[in-house]
Formats: sequence, structure tokens, C-alpha cells
Amino acid sequence: MSLVRSTTDGTAEVSATFPDTGSGVRGNHRRVIMTTCEAHGSPGFTNLLVTKEDGIIVLNPHVANCCVLRLDEQAARALLGILGEWLG
Repeated sequence: MSLVRSTTDGTAEVSATFPDTGSGVRGNHRRVIMTTCEAHGSPGFTNLLVTKEDGIIVLNPHVANCCVLRLDEQAARALLGILGEWLG
């Protein structure tokens, strides 16, 4: 059984049957984006786990908890604005 399925927008959705980490993250607040890590991975082969935990956006490169970024609502909206500007 696959825990990750591709979506039409280039991301992947983690199955709701993903093992419970005890963080209270529901399956629909979990996405995996296929990315590239310039330091540790090969092109297109690094998974970036993006979750929403109690209103905080969490970015977890490599899905390994080795370097986790937490964005509160203000920081997440700032990032959304920057990406929107860059992508047009």
C-alpha cells in the first residue's frame, strides 16, 4: 500500500493512513512536495513534507525531522505573497 499519491498540481498527498505521529495532524493537512536538496539529494528526489499543526505551517525537508521550519500565520502569509509575486 502506498502512503503517498500524486495530485494534479505537482504535489503528493499523504494517505490518511500515514502512521500517527501523535502531533494531531489530520490526513488532509499533510502534503508531500517532490523537490531537490542541493546539499543532500539528487534532482527531483527530495521529499518536502508540509503539514498544518494547530494553525502553524510546518516544513519538514527529507521527512526526517532533521531541520524543521515552523511558520506562524503571519510568516506563512508573507511567504504566500512572495511566491505569488514571483510566480505571477
